[in-house]
Amino acid sequence: MNLSEEDLKEIRKILNREPTLVEKHIFDTMWSEHCSYKSSKDILKKYLPARGSEVALGIGEDSGIVKFTRHNGKQYCIAVSHESHNHPSQILPVEGAATGVGGVVRDVYCMGADVIGVLNSLHFGIDNDGKNPLVEEISEEVVQGVSDYANPLGVPVLGGETLFHKSYNDNCLVNVAALGLVEEDRIIRSFVPEEAKNEPYVAVLFGKSTDATGFGGASFASTTLDNEDEVSNIGAVQVHDPFLKRVIVEAVKYLLDVVKQENIKIGFKDLGAGGIACVTSELAAAGGFGMTVDLDKVNKIFDDLPPEIIACSETQERFCVVVPATFAQTVLDIFNEKFELPHLYHNSGAVVIGDVVSEPVYKLIYKGEVVCDLPVTTITTEVKADRKANSRQIERKEGVIPKIPWKELGDICCKILSSSNICSKRYVYRFFDNAVRGDTVVYPGESDAVVVSPVQGCVTGLTVSMDSNLYGGLDPYVSGAYAVAESVRNIIASGGRPLALTDCLNYGNPEKPDVFFDFEEGVKGIADAANSLSFIPGEAIPVISGNVSFYNESKQGNAIVPSPVVVAVGRIDDYHNALTMQLRDPGEILILTGKRYSEFGASQVKEYIKNLNDVAPQVRFDEEAKQNKAVYECIKNNWITACHDISAGGFWTAVSEMVLGERGCYKAGVEIDFPKDQDPVSFLFSENGGYLISVKTENLSNVIENLESNAVDFYKAGTTNETDEICIKQDGTLLLNLKLKELESNWNIRNA
Repeated sequence: MNLSEEDLKEIRKILNREPTLVEKHIFDTMWSEHCSYKSSKDILKKYLPARGSEVALGIGEDSGIVKFTRHNGKQYCIAVSHESHNHPSQILPVEGAATGVGGVVRDVYCMGADVIGVLNSLHFGIDNDGKNPLVEEISEEVVQGVSDYANPLGVPVLGGETLFHKSYNDNCLVNVAALGLVEEDRIIRSFVPEEAKNEPYVAVLFGKSTDATGFGGASFASTTLDNEDEVSNIGAVQVHDPFLKRVIVEAVKYLLDVVKQENIKIGFKDLGAGGIACVTSELAAAGGFGMTVDLDKVNKIFDDLPPEIIACSETQERFCVVVPATFAQTVLDIFNEKFELPHLYHNSGAVVIGDVVSEPVYKLIYKGEVVCDLPVTTITTEVKADRKANSRQIERKEGVIPKIPWKELGDICCKILSSSNICSKRYVYRFFDNAVRGDTVVYPGESDAVVVSPVQGCVTGLTVSMDSNLYGGLDPYVSGAYAVAESVRNIIASGGRPLALTDCLNYGNPEKPDVFFDFEEGVKGIADAANSLSFIPGEAIPVISGNVSFYNESKQGNAIVPSPVVVAVGRIDDYHNALTMQLRDPGEILILTGKRYSEFGASQVKEYIKNLNDVAPQVRFDEEAKQNKAVYECIKNNWITACHDISAGGFWTAVSEMVLGERGCYKAGVEIDFPKDQDPVSFLFSENGGYLISVKTENLSNVIENLESNAVDFYKAGTTNETDEICIKQDGTLLLNLKLKELESNWNIRNA
């Protein structure tokens, strides 16, 4: 357990007695950072915009839900859950990543939604000359874990990102998001319904039988990772079973159909961190009730499990539903008889384990004795940690750019394309089924965002992107703001309008004032970007769900670079108009939007050119908003044939990826020409936000008029042609000729 002596003193003060062993374990779980958000909740509430006219259900339950589209008289919504599974994935990468996927899809299913896809943001270390060979093994097994769960469950992996940095050597990051489709009038809530005041309600546990796996998992995720404590670490990691989950999901859908038909009011949550103790106490407290749970009624893998393990184990593939007592037998029959769960896994199935009570107390019974008797609010709402932030000076002034010979710049262009953070990630996402539901319109690698058509018979498209960056060590505010700005640009580049955001905030030890400063600055950056980049006047892009992951550092003091991860979801009115990035036809004009600034801190070119400044690429919200609006209007009017945002690797990476396409099968060459007063390093490699768009000659005047009317900085950067090269000129003078075959070989270096 990780309860401090101060925690124990506070518990004794609240209870006016010594807590039982079971109560200690419950407090250890529920007061952990992972469950209580004791360090972060005040900051999140202070800054993040959570409301909006298109929000159907905001922060506070297992998933946030945003309105998507109306079709045949029904309002369809998108449920989004976003979680981290970092420590488990560092210890047991396959199981850690797989159960991360399992957790977020449960969060979506229990809102009444059907999961339509998952995304992942994977951050791995760097094996420096064989000194850290474990990082390669971890990266391979994490990818296997994601595919091992999503593929057999029948859920497409719609996209994500893979980043590499030495700060992840001791702590990989595995952030996962799930999306679900739900009709607005079928949304299920995560609390005991008000009807429980007037009739008896009971708690039904269903799914896999409870075992000891994942015991202490929430506490494990809420402390600095100690790789020497191998036995405890492994025991805190859950074990996945996607094949059992597949049956449970079908049973859940059937149950919810019955609930809808009979107009039964229920509360529904999955069992994740904290297990039975967490799910039953939170269901009760959120509805203003209490709960009495009989641990002897829990279906267990072994009969002799101690009460603290039964209460707090994080055994996977379990849900809890609170229903009227008169409806309980129907629930049991669905899972135990119709879907035959007891025949699929030893002692699995559905059982009634507790009663909802009007008094706000939480009791656990074991072998006829009360082993836990607590005011329910003490374990669900009261804990808070007072953290201090140490501010520091952050450099934001552009520096002088050194003169680089053109031959050397040509070598850098090739090297960047083969670098781990820029090269094609097809070697990662080819392991995932991206189309299992048959809804995918634009696939990973084809555009900045993936596009799906989730509503049968409806042309409205859903576009989604998941993004982060490596700027947090230099400028934590920019890291948060840039993650939002890039994710929004990706939605727009595919033809969508942003609807909502989620975030997963990955940082080191919040007890350290420097780390807590980074966290607060990152949240401020996210909030400012969300407030500045909305398409709805007077509203922010709402942050509808998220997760905070602290203590991402080792006992040796090696903390990750601050890593906020953002998911943006958007809507395309007609998915037939979705846009991809590949250049296909000669004779088109390339237009670059957005100024190129000399800000290279933590950028991809930094390791190749000495004496570049340490200013992170700033996010200039006014410029970003103007570009977003103008490019979105151009796409809506079908004036653009291809679009790609400017981000990691700058203009050079963007134009290379547009030429090479998803598989490196180039169809057109490019001639680039930039002005003589533009610094070539900034022009090619600056990562300040922008777009590179391709326009046919007949649409050029419309595009230019649109950009000018929106006061967007832009430059006609080049043209497509029938050659097999990218040639770069400055004010008409030829400087570089780079053969596409060589560029393709560099970019596809890990896809062999």
